[in-house]
Amino acid sequence: MKPVRAILRHKKTYLTAAGILSLGIGMSVAMFTLVDAVLLRPLPFARQQSIEVIWKVDPQAGKYVEEMAYPELGDLQQNVHDLEYVAVMPTSLYGYAKALQIENHEPVQIESAPVSHDFFRVLGVSPVLGRDFQASDERVGAAPVVIVSDRVWREHLSADPRIVGRMIRLNREGYTVIGVMAAGVEFPRGAGFWVPLGVDQNVVEHRGATFLQAIGLARPGVPHERIAAEVDTLVRRLAVEHPEAYPPSQRAVVTPLINYWTGSSRIQLWILLGASVLLLATSILSAGILILSGILARRTEIATRAALGAQSRQILAQLAAEGALIAGSAAIAGTILASFVTAILVRYAPSDIPRLADASLSWAGIGFSVVCASLAAIICTLIPGWAAIRLPLESVLREGGVRLSLSRRSLRTRNIFILAQTALTVAMLAIAGLFVLSYRSMISTDTGFANRDTLSLNLQLRGPGLFSGSAIAPPTRQSFYFHLLSRLRETPGVLSAGAVLVRPLEGTIGWDRGYELDFEAGRNKSSVLPKGNYEAITPDYFRTVGTPLLEGRDFTEHDSEESDPVVIISRNLAQRFRAAGKQPLGRRIRLGGSPEWLKVVGVCADARYRGVTQEDVGLFVPYRQSRASTNYLVIRGKQSASELGSLVRQTLARMDPAQAAAGDATIGKLVDANTAREKFNMILLLWFGGCAVLLAMLGIYAVIAGAVAARKREIAIRAALGAPRGRLVGSIVYRTLGFALAGELIGTAAAILAYGRLSGLFYGVAPYRLYLFGSVVLFVLAASLCAGCWPAWSAGESRSMDLS
Repeated sequence: MKPVRAILRHKKTYLTAAGILSLGIGMSVAMFTLVDAVLLRPLPFARQQSIEVIWKVDPQAGKYVEEMAYPELGDLQQNVHDLEYVAVMPTSLYGYAKALQIENHEPVQIESAPVSHDFFRVLGVSPVLGRDFQASDERVGAAPVVIVSDRVWREHLSADPRIVGRMIRLNREGYTVIGVMAAGVEFPRGAGFWVPLGVDQNVVEHRGATFLQAIGLARPGVPHERIAAEVDTLVRRLAVEHPEAYPPSQRAVVTPLINYWTGSSRIQLWILLGASVLLLATSILSAGILILSGILARRTEIATRAALGAQSRQILAQLAAEGALIAGSAAIAGTILASFVTAILVRYAPSDIPRLADASLSWAGIGFSVVCASLAAIICTLIPGWAAIRLPLESVLREGGVRLSLSRRSLRTRNIFILAQTALTVAMLAIAGLFVLSYRSMISTDTGFANRDTLSLNLQLRGPGLFSGSAIAPPTRQSFYFHLLSRLRETPGVLSAGAVLVRPLEGTIGWDRGYELDFEAGRNKSSVLPKGNYEAITPDYFRTVGTPLLEGRDFTEHDSEESDPVVIISRNLAQRFRAAGKQPLGRRIRLGGSPEWLKVVGVCADARYRGVTQEDVGLFVPYRQSRASTNYLVIRGKQSASELGSLVRQTLARMDPAQAAAGDATIGKLVDANTAREKFNMILLLWFGGCAVLLAMLGIYAVIAGAVAARKREIAIRAALGAPRGRLVGSIVYRTLGFALAGELIGTAAAILAYGRLSGLFYGVAPYRLYLFGSVVLFVLAASLCAGCWPAWSAGESRSMDLS
């Protein structure tokens, strides 16, 4: 019970230290819980480490990803013998959603994934009910079959155990359910249905029809590097053998499934976990300073015990027991705090981070808490305890001037803690500042969409004459959109309405089209021109989303298949014309793979379709002159977004009850979602940085206050002999703040190094980074001065420092 009595005698110091440790442990355990849920827990696939996702990239086209064609599935199967199974799936689920209609219920739009028959064999999973796909299911003319996810089976099919063999209606067509997939298997992410990848003979033989990516299962023992090398060799060879289909610079991209699954969230979560660990380290150092001050204040007690025969290991054992109690109680409180913090983070975290919604405190998180507590116990008690027993204990028992030497020696030990703590604080605050600047640059970027209240909805028309397999009947579809938009525009309160191929900021999906300019200078450079974001739009689309038309005219319903083909380009492409001495209006553009030239009739403002930070060349064609489907409605009115959504669904129900709209989102919501991760990172890092500053201030205050208290007799003696009291106290402050400044410089160097490694995560911060680093140093220095000058000023003004 000695440790408990010691803690109770010095409860102010120890309880403060326990509270500081609880904060550090709680935040680090919460972040570890998120990382564990997203990155560390195994995927629901038998051999996830052997699964590789394969696509291509063309370095000359910049960052654009090159998709694969169906014939390349056979190329991989025949030439990459280290792959046990290979399958293909679409690059994204965009355009494959199916409307599930059950009896008299309103149709529900659910994402589906067309895959080749070996898809689930690659993943190593099987349906819990029914069977897997077979090669015969992919044949042209085969009866439509579907495998449903566990989620769809439970939410929409009443978890019917006899569902296998029954027929459900998808897009007005009957599909036989052949299987129900195991719970947790929704790959590609969000898929609720899987259907055979039915391809006609033209797609089977045509290498230019690129819309797929491959997924392969490596044979046991084959490393990732070997698979990547074999696939890259194949891709380079195909570019030589089929120059008409592939660019000569194409290269293979082979990514482990876990990296593909988590995407960019992987590095961001590791950064947040690293920041929380820095906060943990700061809290341990701050608590260590407090406990060291408490132990040094007990040096007379320690010296007395040593004089009575207690050995150093016995003294260390008691101090370790005290530290274990403090760290253990902090671990318990921190784990409880972590459970609440985790729930808050899951609630407000971006929804596009996979598996984050399933994050909850687990045994792994509790184990991490135990590790943190053990580390805290070692640093906060054994290290200060070792410093304490190395003091000249015999001198401690004497009264008088030896307090000077004791104070100086203990002060050096505590100043080393201060140096490490301020270094961590500055590094963390500087990185948090970089994220703040990045987020500020992102939200201040002109996205090209002024009407944030515009509502967008996903509408993929289904049914005979509208959509049948892969053959779309444009006149019928265009007529449907014309009448739908006409009815919506005539509705009171609706200001404008339109439609577009892919709505803004839907993600990285979209149509990338190469193009050629009609003048010689541009034609010579056509191979290096950046690909453009291709959109088919209706009249009034620009007005609805708030993209200004800078020159020329908008499209009208007269821009049809019978009229001359036209195009509207973005301002950044128009500048290419002007750079060559040409005016864009009236010039012509030919899109890659098309024999016809399109006349430029308008120039619109630049707009960000793939991401707030990604500026693309824009190519817009009228929907009546495009074979692409305008799958997204946009509507703006005086009503709220929910009322506009209801209006669209009511209008659809009157025109065709089988059609379903989904994915309601305003332009403002899409912009916010695109920057949600950066906002989430910024808020968390600011919180960590703010806590670190407070802990650093507390540590400096404790060091200086403890040093002044330990040397009050010396200060009183020197003051009595005529020395200025303020100068004596100031020497302690200057020495401590000197260590703090050295720590700040070390932390700044660490932050600069981190910026060099992580610069790709930041947007628009380069011009301000040196200003930021300097500001952080000055801010932390000012906080350190405030924390250090308060006890020094109190000591300098106090008259209680007498010779007693």
